[in-house]
Amino acid sequence: MKKLVMAAMLAAMGMSSIPVLAEEPVEEVASELSAAHDDKKFVQVMAHENLIAVRAARIAVRKARNSKVEALALQELAEHADVNEELEALAKKHGVQMPTALHPVVADLLQRLANLQGNRFDRAYLHIVIEGHQFDVAILSQALLSQDEDVKAFAAKNLPILRRHLQAAQEILRALPAE
Repeated sequence: MKKLVMAAMLAAMGMSSIPVLAEEPVEEVASELSAAHDDKKFVQVMAHENLIAVRAARIAVRKARNSKVEALALQELAEHADVNEELEALAKKHGVQMPTALHPVVADLLQRLANLQGNRFDRAYLHIVIEGHQFDVAILSQALLSQDEDVKAFAAKNLPILRRHLQAAQEILRALPAE
């Protein structure tokens, strides 16, 4: 799990004083992948990232107060379902088990997200989308260097989608009223 994402989630939820227990900061994971792209690790990381995006979006569909936040969550659910199918094929090819559960720290943070209300929820959800998609864009960009044509094709196809999600979340966040 990434310190950057967790720190953003905690800050967005008003819990910035809680220590962040993370395994690898985003910079270390991106650096690892760029130094020697590892297709197996890429698939593992992307599968977990996709699971986080889907679980967070499910919560947002139920809890979002702002209609644009809800619409983004619905879009995330639809497009990340497609991504999941592609990841399952890559996972099978590379002998990777698809995750069925979130890292316990992430599960706890998503539970805290689910307990938020109104504008505070909307802002926290958007921060999760932004931080997660910034990380995803970085590792998908590195995956373009893969020798595996399927990994490269996956990255090329999904990079523009994730960039659109990122841009939409940033625009919605800028337009939301302050708490």
